[in-house]
Amino acid sequence: MFDVLKQAVFTGLGLASLTREKADQLAAEIARRAKLSEQESNEFQAELASRTEQARQELEAEIDRRIDHAFIQLGILKAGVKKESEAAQAELSAAINARVEAVLQRLGVARADDLQALTIRFDALEKKLAAK
Repeated sequence: MFDVLKQAVFTGLGLASLTREKADQLAAEIARRAKLSEQESNEFQAELASRTEQARQELEAEIDRRIDHAFIQLGILKAGVKKESEAAQAELSAAINARVEAVLQRLGVARADDLQALTIRFDALEKKLAAK
């Protein structure tokens, strides 16, 4: 019978909203009314406190998840998510640049800085020829 009462308390109450003090008061009252031994009362209080903390953590995680989801829908990134996103983007960009560079080298395609260097050398040669 007490187990049924415990389950009703655990599922019926918003455990996440209970403060530690209120949870202890509730456990003491239930233990008194159920005429539990001191050991059973202590075990019940410990279990209620544990489940209250677990429910609070789950509620906080759910709130964070929903806030993140709302931010994403609004196109807003939280600072931590934004930082991770920027790091991943930079890593991906570097990997793509390295791949493109390797392909261009294999194909023998000149890069912009190669053309710039050739232009400078060409201009220098033209000046030498004009000076002669």
